[in-house]
Amino acid sequence: MIAHLSGSVRRAGPDFVVVDVGGVGYMVSVSTTTRQEVPAPEGHVELHIHTHVREDQIALYGFASVQELDLFEMLIGVDGVGPKVGLNILSAASLEVLKRAIMAEDPAPIRRASGVGQRTAAKVIIDLKPKLEADAALAAVPRAAVAAGNGDLPRQVEEALRGLGYSQQEARLAIEKVDWKSAEDVQDALATALRSLAKR
Repeated sequence: MIAHLSGSVRRAGPDFVVVDVGGVGYMVSVSTTTRQEVPAPEGHVELHIHTHVREDQIALYGFASVQELDLFEMLIGVDGVGPKVGLNILSAASLEVLKRAIMAEDPAPIRRASGVGQRTAAKVIIDLKPKLEADAALAAVPRAAVAAGNGDLPRQVEEALRGLGYSQQEARLAIEKVDWKSAEDVQDALATALRSLAKR
C-alpha cells in the first residue's frame, strides 16, 4: 500500500496531480488546499497518500499535510461519505474552519461541499466531534507541560481531577484552561481547572 510519494510533477489539473517517481507516473486526486501547494510541472512535490482499493481499481488520494490526511480518513469512516465526497468536504473550507465547524456543530461549511446534504453533514458532525475532542484532550497535557516548564504539575492536576471523578477527556480539557505561568502550585492550578469545568 502506498503511503507517501516524493517526486516531480509531470502534470496537474484542478483536482489531480501526476507525480513522476523514478519514471513511473502516479495519478493522485487532491483537495483544493493541497492543489494550491503543488508546484508547476517539473517541480518537486511530496504527498501523504491514502490508497483506496476497490474490486475494479486502486485510487490514490494525496495531501500536503498529515493533518489533512488524518481528517480525510476520519471523514471516509463516516457512513455515506466516500473518498470523492470526503475530498469535496476538504475542498469546501480550510482544515481549521472545518474542525471548528464540527466542534461547534455548525453544518454550513460542510454543506458547501458538492454531494453533501443536511443528513450527511449531520452524520459527519455526530461521528467526528467526539474524535476531535479526544484528539484535543490527548494534546492538552504535553502542551500544559511545556507551558508550565514542569511536566509533573499538569500530571498531578490531572490525577487530582480523575480522583474527583472527572473523565480523562474532561481533565485534559480543563488543564488547557490553566495559566501555567501564573499557577503557584497544584492547589492553585486545580482550583482554576475546577472553575473551568464548572462553567461547561
